[in-house]
Amino acid sequence: MFIRDDEDPLTVYSLQSAVSNRNETLTGAINIIDLANVYSCSFIATDDVGKLYADKSFEVLGRMDGSDLRGCSLLSV
Repeated sequence: MFIRDDEDPLTVYSLQSAVSNRNETLTGAINIIDLANVYSCSFIATDDVGKLYADKSFEVLGRMDGSDLRGCSLLSV
């Protein structure tokens, strides 16, 4: 999982970024790379906002402002 800057989609931060910056918590839009998914799309850029912690954990905070409702977020309407 990677965190991308919500203002600049070409700026991507990884877990190594959080560890090298003195246990910084990274917040932004979530990108997912699924290497086990061989026969379909293995790269997903979501409109979900999350935090990536230096201890390899992450937290999903919700959808970005102005993004379409998708998946489970449709149930909360």
